[in-house]
Amino acid sequence: MMMIDSSKTRLPSGFIRLGEALPVDVYHKSGILLLKKGHYVLSPEQRALLASAGESERSEVDALLEQERERRELAERQNLRNRIAEARQPNPLTEYEFLLRRSEGLLLHGLALPDLLAGLQAVAAGVQELAQRQPDGLIAAMLLVPGREQVTAHALRVAVLLALAGKRMQLAASELEALCGAGLTMNIAITPLLVRLGGQLDTLTEPEREAILAHPIVSSAILREAGLSDELWHLLVQTHHEVADGSGYPQGLQGDDVPALARLIALADVLDEQISVLRVLPAQALAALFRKPDARFDPAQVSLLVKELGIYPPGSFVRLASGEIAVVTFRTERANAPRVAALRKENGPPYAEPLLRETRQSAWRIIDAVPAGLALVKPGFLLRLWQR
Repeated sequence: MMMIDSSKTRLPSGFIRLGEALPVDVYHKSGILLLKKGHYVLSPEQRALLASAGESERSEVDALLEQERERRELAERQNLRNRIAEARQPNPLTEYEFLLRRSEGLLLHGLALPDLLAGLQAVAAGVQELAQRQPDGLIAAMLLVPGREQVTAHALRVAVLLALAGKRMQLAASELEALCGAGLTMNIAITPLLVRLGGQLDTLTEPEREAILAHPIVSSAILREAGLSDELWHLLVQTHHEVADGSGYPQGLQGDDVPALARLIALADVLDEQISVLRVLPAQALAALFRKPDARFDPAQVSLLVKELGIYPPGSFVRLASGEIAVVTFRTERANAPRVAALRKENGPPYAEPLLRETRQSAWRIIDAVPAGLALVKPGFLLRLWQR
């Protein structure tokens, strides 16, 4: 009677692959070695013989099966991580930084770039898409992510404000594209000049002064040369410095001859200048626009923009009743009680992690707005707060 060798077992056919080396020695049931480990399976007939009559050391087969199980589990975990990563939306601060870099190159180099129009349209579309998908993160990015060039960063922030306002106004897609694009490109003719001047406009030469006065028309001409055929976009670029009382330029238009959307561009232009150049706190800049009407601006547009951004916009910093400095993360239905994350005690070091606070509770209610410098943290530390 033949004794069964319990130390051996059949090698699963999945480990016998045509054109590949065997992972273990394979024996006939009689004990004769059929093929040593490392030898290649060269034909379908050889593979069939090894699969039907071959046996290997049970311990080696068990080790192979364990390795295969671990490989499958690792692959499943990686697939799960990949699916989660695909489902998670990109971080708006990171996306905004990309748009900053892209717009900087486009606005500085203009017609020297063969794909100028396509690039500008892509940036404008990216801003609109973010305004639809993650508006709170986009507002935060506008306030937190610095640009290398103030002039080009200002243009992108204006485009952001217009995308947010246009969304609230429920503009048609074509109008929203023209509005956002005009805000981005209104100064394209003088971007290099403004960068060179570094904001010093009080000692302009006569040619520089003439260039600035003519830039709405020249900017439109540059866009037409680049291939832009959107007449509303052109009109808004040409009229963004016109004022209803006739004091604007370059045409001195009056009353209803100044397009309403051009006035909205002027409003966004001034608001961003207040916040980013003059360093007025966002809450104070919005309150000033709302409480002290400016004849240049439509009160309804001011009110709309204030409502869209909120009293304390995401990305701005506040002091809580707890004595903590916090960053606003998301707007809520209550304008004076947004969602916030505490960053530090006012006279203490930053926390290891931002701590979420409920500002509707009296212990964490917002006392007032504060400068970003009080937070003692960099934007990278705050990145995860807007990761969906």
